Amino acid sequence: MKTQIQTEGPSITRGQAVGKAAGLLASEALSSGERAELRRISFEAPFTPALWKVLFYLRDEGAPVRIGDEADERCWATLLMGMAHCIKLHDYQLPLGRALAEAGWSELRFTQLLRARGPQLAVFLRRMAQYLSAKNQLANWADVADLLFEQEGAKADTVRLRIARDYYARRYQQEREAA
Repeated sequence: MKTQIQTEGPSITRGQAVGKAAGLLASEALSSGERAELRRISFEAPFTPALWKVLFYLRDEGAPVRIGDEADERCWATLLMGMAHCIKLHDYQLPLGRALAEAGWSELRFTQLLRARGPQLAVFLRRMAQYLSAKNQLANWADVADLLFEQEGAKADTVRLRIARDYYARRYQQEREAA
């Protein structure tokens, strides 16, 4: 039996849904086992009971989650995997590029992240999430959602350019402060 794709429009944006997901991950609505399950998600095996719990919650909150669209579900799975590594580290006010520069994420890894697509992007996002978590670094996870959901075309280029500007602006500022 095939699940029907939701046809009515979302009542909140994807960026707002990221905030709802961050709140859910930090709450007691998910057990530590469910959060661990989300952290273990991989591109090859993204579908877990904890993922479905979060996706149906987000859909009920009006998020643009398209249950039945496997590509959409995989993007959400990858996003939630990263966010589960970085519980309580979502901040809309700190752009991803700036956060990566502040955390000391290398330029090589940064360019690899921005060039990656599909399964390779999922691998780099796991590394990035683990790094940000280890550094206890806040970041805007809505930017990560944009990277995942906009992987091709003009919108993808715009997203990557915005993230790169933030990263290099902060790196430039750090170099000037160190001089």
